[in-house]
Amino acid sequence: MRFQEVLFRNLPKFFREWIKRQLKYANFTIKPENYFFMTLIYSIIVAVALFFIVIFFDIRILSLSSKMVAIIFSLGGFFGFQTFMYSIVILTADRVARFVDEILPDALRLISANLRAGLTPDKALLLSARPEFGPLQKHIRNAALLSFSGVSIEDAIKTIPENINSKVVRRSFDLLREGISKGGNLSHLLDGLAEDISQAKLMKKEVHAFVLMYAIFIFFAAGVGAPLLYGVSSFLVGTMQQIQTPTPELSIPASMKSMKFLRIGGAGIEVSPEFLTVYSITALLITSIFGGLIIGLIKEGSEKAGLKYIPILLLLSLGVFYMSRKLVTTIFGVFV
Repeated sequence: MRFQEVLFRNLPKFFREWIKRQLKYANFTIKPENYFFMTLIYSIIVAVALFFIVIFFDIRILSLSSKMVAIIFSLGGFFGFQTFMYSIVILTADRVARFVDEILPDALRLISANLRAGLTPDKALLLSARPEFGPLQKHIRNAALLSFSGVSIEDAIKTIPENINSKVVRRSFDLLREGISKGGNLSHLLDGLAEDISQAKLMKKEVHAFVLMYAIFIFFAAGVGAPLLYGVSSFLVGTMQQIQTPTPELSIPASMKSMKFLRIGGAGIEVSPEFLTVYSITALLITSIFGGLIIGLIKEGSEKAGLKYIPILLLLSLGVFYMSRKLVTTIFGVFV
Protein backbone atom coordinates (compact mmCIF):
# COMPACT_ATOMS: atom_id res chain seq x y z
CA MET A 1 0.00 0.00 0.00
CA ARG A 2 1.37 3.38 -0.99
CA PHE A 3 2.17 6.11 1.50
CA GLN A 4 -0.54 8.50 0.21
CA GLU A 5 -3.19 5.81 0.61
CA VAL A 6 -2.17 5.19 4.22
CA LEU A 7 -2.15 8.93 4.90
CA PHE A 8 -5.54 9.38 3.26
CA ARG A 9 -7.11 6.56 5.29
CA ASN A 10 -6.01 8.23 8.53
CA LEU A 11 -7.99 11.39 7.70
CA PRO A 12 -11.39 11.96 9.34
CA LYS A 13 -14.12 10.09 7.52
CA PHE A 14 -16.22 13.16 6.76
CA PHE A 15 -13.23 14.85 5.09
CA ARG A 16 -12.43 11.75 3.00
CA GLU A 17 -16.03 11.49 1.86
CA TRP A 18 -16.15 15.20 1.06
CA ILE A 19 -13.07 14.98 -1.17
CA LYS A 20 -14.46 11.93 -2.98
CA ARG A 21 -17.80 13.65 -3.56
CA GLN A 22 -16.32 16.88 -4.86
CA LEU A 23 -13.93 15.10 -7.24
CA LYS A 24 -16.83 13.02 -8.52
CA TYR A 25 -19.02 16.09 -9.00
CA ALA A 26 -16.18 17.84 -10.87
CA ASN A 27 -15.60 14.81 -13.14
CA PHE A 28 -11.94 14.61 -12.09
CA THR A 29 -10.42 11.22 -12.84
CA ILE A 30 -7.61 11.58 -10.30
CA LYS A 31 -7.87 9.39 -7.22
CA PRO A 32 -8.85 11.21 -3.99
CA GLU A 33 -5.73 10.06 -2.13
CA ASN A 34 -3.49 11.29 -4.96
CA TYR A 35 -5.18 14.69 -5.09
CA PHE A 36 -4.93 15.09 -1.32
CA PHE A 37 -1.26 14.09 -1.31
CA MET A 38 -0.41 16.41 -4.22
CA THR A 39 -2.17 19.32 -2.52
CA LEU A 40 -0.39 18.60 0.75
CA ILE A 41 3.08 18.46 -0.85
CA TYR A 42 2.60 21.69 -2.81
CA SER A 43 1.24 23.44 0.29
CA ILE A 44 4.32 22.43 2.27
CA ILE A 45 6.58 23.70 -0.53
CA VAL A 46 4.78 27.07 -0.54
CA ALA A 47 5.01 27.31 3.27
CA VAL A 48 8.75 26.52 3.33
CA ALA A 49 9.44 28.96 0.49
CA LEU A 50 7.60 31.78 2.31
CA PHE A 51 9.46 30.99 5.54
CA PHE A 52 12.91 31.33 3.94
CA ILE A 53 11.90 34.42 1.93
CA VAL A 54 10.84 36.23 5.11
CA ILE A 55 14.01 35.14 6.94
CA PHE A 56 16.26 36.10 4.01
CA PHE A 57 14.81 39.62 3.65
CA ASP A 58 14.45 40.00 7.45
CA ILE A 59 10.82 41.15 7.20
CA ARG A 60 9.43 42.52 10.45
CA ILE A 61 5.86 43.59 11.20
CA LEU A 62 5.05 45.69 14.26
CA SER A 63 7.22 44.42 17.12
CA LEU A 64 7.34 40.82 15.88
CA SER A 65 10.66 39.24 15.03
CA SER A 66 11.37 38.03 11.52
CA LYS A 67 11.16 34.41 12.72
CA MET A 68 7.66 34.93 14.12
CA VAL A 69 6.59 36.72 10.94
CA ALA A 70 8.03 33.82 8.91
CA ILE A 71 5.97 31.32 10.91
CA ILE A 72 2.79 33.37 10.41
CA PHE A 73 3.44 33.71 6.67
CA SER A 74 4.20 30.00 6.38
CA LEU A 75 0.95 28.99 8.07
CA GLY A 76 -0.96 31.49 5.95
CA GLY A 77 0.67 30.18 2.77
CA PHE A 78 0.00 26.56 3.71
CA PHE A 79 -3.69 27.00 4.46
CA GLY A 80 -4.11 29.54 1.66
CA PHE A 81 -2.79 27.10 -0.96
CA GLN A 82 -4.94 24.32 0.48
CA THR A 83 -7.99 26.57 0.15
CA PHE A 84 -7.00 27.47 -3.41
CA MET A 85 -6.64 23.84 -4.54
CA TYR A 86 -9.94 22.70 -3.05
CA SER A 87 -11.67 25.81 -4.34
CA ILE A 88 -10.70 24.72 -7.86
CA VAL A 89 -12.55 21.44 -7.33
CA ILE A 90 -15.60 23.17 -5.84
CA LEU A 91 -15.82 25.74 -8.63
CA THR A 92 -15.40 23.06 -11.30
CA ALA A 93 -18.16 20.96 -9.75
CA ASP A 94 -20.41 24.03 -9.58
CA ARG A 95 -19.70 24.86 -13.24
CA VAL A 96 -20.56 21.29 -14.26
CA ALA A 97 -23.83 21.48 -12.30
CA ARG A 98 -24.80 24.80 -13.91
CA PHE A 99 -24.05 23.43 -17.40
CA VAL A 100 -26.18 20.35 -16.74
CA ASP A 101 -29.01 22.53 -15.44
CA GLU A 102 -28.91 24.49 -18.70
CA ILE A 103 -29.17 21.48 -21.00
CA LEU A 104 -31.40 19.34 -18.77
CA PRO A 105 -34.71 20.43 -20.39
CA ASP A 106 -33.40 19.35 -23.81
CA ALA A 107 -32.28 16.00 -22.42
CA LEU A 108 -35.67 15.39 -20.79
CA ARG A 109 -37.50 16.30 -24.01
CA LEU A 110 -35.30 13.88 -25.98
CA ILE A 111 -36.02 11.06 -23.53
CA SER A 112 -39.73 11.90 -23.78
CA ALA A 113 -39.58 11.78 -27.59
CA ASN A 114 -37.89 8.36 -27.48
CA LEU A 115 -40.56 7.07 -25.11
CA ARG A 116 -43.36 8.33 -27.37
CA ALA A 117 -41.64 6.50 -30.23
CA GLY A 118 -42.34 3.24 -28.40
CA LEU A 119 -38.94 2.57 -26.84
CA THR A 120 -38.54 1.11 -23.37
CA PRO A 121 -37.16 3.44 -20.66
CA ASP A 122 -33.68 1.84 -20.71
CA LYS A 123 -33.38 2.12 -24.52
CA ALA A 124 -34.80 5.65 -24.39
CA LEU A 125 -32.06 6.59 -21.92
CA LEU A 126 -29.31 5.01 -24.02
CA LEU A 127 -30.39 6.77 -27.23
CA SER A 128 -30.69 10.06 -25.33
CA ALA A 129 -27.00 10.05 -24.33
CA ARG A 130 -25.88 12.63 -26.88
CA PRO A 131 -22.36 14.19 -26.95
CA GLU A 132 -23.77 17.74 -26.76
CA PHE A 133 -25.06 16.97 -23.27
CA GLY A 134 -21.48 16.96 -21.94
CA PRO A 135 -21.07 15.33 -18.51
CA LEU A 136 -24.74 14.35 -18.43
CA GLN A 137 -24.18 12.09 -21.46
CA LYS A 138 -21.78 9.84 -19.56
CA HIS A 139 -24.08 9.47 -16.56
CA ILE A 140 -27.18 8.77 -18.69
CA ARG A 141 -25.25 6.20 -20.72
CA ASN A 142 -23.89 4.50 -17.59
CA ALA A 143 -27.40 4.32 -16.12
CA ALA A 144 -28.73 2.72 -19.32
CA LEU A 145 -25.89 0.18 -19.39
CA LEU A 146 -26.55 -0.66 -15.74
CA SER A 147 -30.19 -1.42 -16.56
CA PHE A 148 -29.07 -3.68 -19.44
CA SER A 149 -26.79 -5.58 -17.04
CA GLY A 150 -29.69 -6.60 -14.80
CA VAL A 151 -30.06 -3.66 -12.43
CA SER A 152 -33.61 -2.33 -12.15
CA ILE A 153 -34.29 0.83 -14.15
CA GLU A 154 -35.20 2.73 -10.97
CA ASP A 155 -31.86 1.90 -9.31
CA ALA A 156 -29.99 2.67 -12.53
CA ILE A 157 -31.59 6.11 -12.84
CA LYS A 158 -30.74 6.78 -9.20
CA THR A 159 -27.02 6.85 -10.10
CA ILE A 160 -27.43 9.90 -12.38
CA PRO A 161 -28.05 12.58 -9.71
CA GLU A 162 -25.49 10.95 -7.41
CA ASN A 163 -22.73 12.14 -9.76
CA ILE A 164 -23.98 15.72 -10.29
CA ASN A 165 -24.25 18.29 -7.51
CA SER A 166 -27.53 19.80 -8.69
CA LYS A 167 -30.86 19.93 -6.87
CA VAL A 168 -32.72 20.33 -10.18
CA VAL A 169 -31.17 17.15 -11.60
CA ARG A 170 -31.84 15.25 -8.38
CA ARG A 171 -35.50 16.25 -8.19
CA SER A 172 -36.10 15.64 -11.91
CA PHE A 173 -34.73 12.09 -11.95
CA ASP A 174 -36.35 11.30 -8.61
CA LEU A 175 -39.69 12.20 -10.20
CA LEU A 176 -38.81 10.06 -13.21
CA ARG A 177 -38.04 7.09 -10.94
CA GLU A 178 -41.30 7.60 -9.09
CA GLY A 179 -43.21 7.83 -12.37
CA ILE A 180 -41.70 4.55 -13.57
CA SER A 181 -42.49 2.78 -10.31
CA LYS A 182 -46.10 4.08 -10.29
CA GLY A 183 -46.67 3.35 -13.97
CA GLY A 184 -47.47 6.93 -14.97
CA ASN A 185 -47.34 8.61 -18.36
CA LEU A 186 -43.58 9.18 -18.55
CA SER A 187 -43.53 11.24 -21.74
CA HIS A 188 -46.11 13.65 -20.33
CA LEU A 189 -44.20 13.81 -17.05
CA LEU A 190 -40.86 14.57 -18.77
CA ASP A 191 -42.38 17.25 -20.99
CA GLY A 192 -43.91 18.90 -17.94
CA LEU A 193 -40.60 18.78 -16.09
CA ALA A 194 -38.74 20.30 -19.04
CA GLU A 195 -41.28 23.11 -19.31
CA ASP A 196 -41.15 23.84 -15.56
CA ILE A 197 -37.33 23.95 -15.59
CA SER A 198 -37.34 26.32 -18.58
CA GLN A 199 -39.83 28.63 -16.87
CA ALA A 200 -37.76 28.59 -13.67
CA LYS A 201 -34.66 29.56 -15.69
CA LEU A 202 -36.47 32.54 -17.21
CA MET A 203 -37.71 33.65 -13.80
CA LYS A 204 -34.19 33.31 -12.39
CA LYS A 205 -32.82 35.57 -15.13
CA GLU A 206 -35.46 38.21 -14.33
CA VAL A 207 -34.60 38.07 -10.62
CA HIS A 208 -30.92 38.28 -11.50
CA ALA A 209 -31.52 41.60 -13.28
CA PHE A 210 -33.18 43.01 -10.14
CA VAL A 211 -30.50 41.93 -7.67
CA LEU A 212 -27.56 42.93 -9.88
CA MET A 213 -27.62 46.41 -8.35
CA TYR A 214 -27.08 44.98 -4.86
CA ALA A 215 -24.15 42.89 -6.09
CA ILE A 216 -22.57 45.96 -7.70
CA PHE A 217 -23.01 47.94 -4.48
CA ILE A 218 -21.33 45.22 -2.38
CA PHE A 219 -18.51 44.90 -4.92
CA PHE A 220 -17.90 48.66 -4.87
CA ALA A 221 -18.09 48.88 -1.07
CA ALA A 222 -15.66 45.97 -0.52
CA GLY A 223 -13.31 46.70 -3.43
CA VAL A 224 -13.18 50.51 -3.53
CA GLY A 225 -14.97 52.24 -0.63
CA ALA A 226 -13.47 50.36 2.32
CA PRO A 227 -9.82 50.36 1.11
CA LEU A 228 -10.10 54.06 0.22
CA LEU A 229 -11.25 54.93 3.74
CA TYR A 230 -8.56 52.72 5.29
CA GLY A 231 -5.88 54.36 3.15
CA VAL A 232 -6.93 57.88 4.15
CA SER A 233 -7.30 56.95 7.83
CA SER A 234 -3.81 55.42 7.95
CA PHE A 235 -2.34 58.65 6.57
CA LEU A 236 -4.37 60.69 9.08
CA VAL A 237 -3.13 58.64 12.03
CA GLY A 238 0.47 58.99 10.86
CA THR A 239 0.03 62.75 10.47
CA MET A 240 -1.53 63.14 13.92
CA GLN A 241 1.28 61.13 15.44
CA GLN A 242 3.86 63.43 13.87
CA ILE A 243 1.98 66.50 15.13
CA GLN A 244 1.87 65.13 18.70
CA THR A 245 5.56 64.18 18.68
CA PRO A 246 7.42 66.79 20.78
CA THR A 247 10.09 68.81 18.95
CA PRO A 248 12.92 70.02 21.25
CA GLU A 249 13.97 72.86 18.96
CA LEU A 250 10.50 74.42 19.07
CA SER A 251 10.26 77.05 21.80
CA ILE A 252 6.79 77.56 23.22
CA PRO A 253 6.02 81.01 24.65
CA ALA A 254 5.23 81.14 28.33
CA SER A 255 1.83 82.66 27.58
CA MET A 256 0.83 79.53 25.59
CA LYS A 257 1.99 76.90 28.07
CA SER A 258 -1.14 77.34 30.16
CA MET A 259 -3.45 76.82 27.16
CA LYS A 260 -5.26 73.48 26.73
CA PHE A 261 -4.98 71.79 23.35
CA LEU A 262 -7.31 69.18 21.90
CA ARG A 263 -5.97 65.66 22.33
CA ILE A 264 -7.62 62.61 20.80
CA GLY A 265 -8.80 60.22 23.47
CA GLY A 266 -7.50 62.55 26.19
CA ALA A 267 -4.00 61.04 26.12
CA GLY A 268 -2.84 61.29 22.50
CA ILE A 269 -2.88 58.71 19.75
CA GLU A 270 -1.71 55.31 20.95
CA VAL A 271 -2.28 53.49 17.65
CA SER A 272 0.82 53.28 15.46
CA PRO A 273 0.57 53.57 11.64
CA GLU A 274 2.16 50.09 11.33
CA PHE A 275 -0.55 48.53 13.48
CA LEU A 276 -3.26 50.33 11.52
CA THR A 277 -1.78 49.06 8.25
CA VAL A 278 -1.85 45.46 9.47
CA TYR A 279 -5.37 45.95 10.80
CA SER A 280 -6.52 47.47 7.50
CA ILE A 281 -5.08 44.61 5.41
CA THR A 282 -6.68 42.04 7.74
CA ALA A 283 -10.04 43.82 7.59
CA LEU A 284 -9.84 44.02 3.78
CA LEU A 285 -9.03 40.31 3.61
CA ILE A 286 -12.07 39.40 5.71
CA THR A 287 -14.30 41.86 3.83
CA SER A 288 -13.20 40.48 0.45
CA ILE A 289 -13.88 36.88 1.48
CA PHE A 290 -17.37 37.49 2.83
CA GLY A 291 -18.15 40.08 0.16
CA GLY A 292 -17.35 37.55 -2.57
CA LEU A 293 -19.50 34.90 -0.91
CA ILE A 294 -22.42 37.31 -0.57
CA ILE A 295 -22.13 38.38 -4.22
CA GLY A 296 -22.22 34.72 -5.29
CA LEU A 297 -25.25 34.12 -3.10
CA ILE A 298 -27.09 37.13 -4.51
CA LYS A 299 -26.22 36.57 -8.18
CA GLU A 300 -26.36 32.79 -8.50
CA GLY A 301 -28.00 31.59 -5.30
CA SER A 302 -24.92 29.74 -4.00
CA GLU A 303 -22.06 30.84 -1.77
CA LYS A 304 -19.71 28.57 -3.72
CA ALA A 305 -20.32 30.64 -6.84
CA GLY A 306 -18.78 33.59 -5.00
CA LEU A 307 -15.38 31.95 -4.57
CA LYS A 308 -14.25 33.25 -7.96
CA TYR A 309 -14.94 36.84 -6.86
CA ILE A 310 -12.70 36.64 -3.79
CA PRO A 311 -9.30 36.95 -5.61
CA ILE A 312 -10.67 39.85 -7.70
CA LEU A 313 -11.87 41.69 -4.60
CA LEU A 314 -8.58 41.01 -2.79
CA LEU A 315 -6.42 42.39 -5.61
CA LEU A 316 -8.71 45.38 -6.16
CA SER A 317 -9.05 46.31 -2.49
CA LEU A 318 -5.31 46.02 -1.75
CA GLY A 319 -4.48 47.97 -4.91
CA VAL A 320 -6.90 50.78 -4.01
CA PHE A 321 -5.60 50.80 -0.42
CA TYR A 322 -1.95 51.32 -1.36
CA MET A 323 -2.75 53.68 -4.24
CA SER A 324 -4.92 55.87 -2.02
CA ARG A 325 -2.19 56.02 0.63
CA LYS A 326 0.38 56.94 -1.98
CA LEU A 327 -1.89 59.58 -3.55
CA VAL A 328 -2.85 61.21 -0.24
CA THR A 329 0.77 61.20 0.93
CA THR A 330 1.92 62.80 -2.33
CA ILE A 331 -0.74 65.54 -2.24
CA PHE A 332 -0.87 66.38 1.45
CA GLY A 333 2.54 65.15 2.66
CA VAL A 334 4.20 68.44 1.82
CA PHE A 335 2.00 70.22 4.36
CA VAL A 336 3.01 67.93 7.26
